[in-house]
Amino acid sequence: MYKRIIRNTFKDQLSMKGVLSYIAPIVRQQGEGYGLIGMTQTEVSELSVVITFIWPDYETAKSARAEYGNKVVDAIRNSGAKIVIQEGIVERAWFNDTINMKSLNNF
Repeated sequence: MYKRIIRNTFKDQLSMKGVLSYIAPIVRQQGEGYGLIGMTQTEVSELSVVITFIWPDYETAKSARAEYGNKVVDAIRNSGAKIVIQEGIVERAWFNDTINMKSLNNF
């Protein structure tokens, strides 16, 4: 598995809510089309959001970033937000197989 973590710090609440609402359906549709395993979005402060993407492997993540990911990042940057991207191979993961993951979906 391969993970990409994007920390977005916005200049104000209005731009944060607007940009995230605009890109959410694009990210979901394109991500599913490219094999995205999972995504989480966490508001870590009033103006900062961390988005985590889990991909099957590096090549899949690379293809998705080239096809649509860079466009999404550019749209966020153009709103005036600061973006920090970190990524790498998932060294260890654990998923509770007694939980129905679909029941956790709140997209």
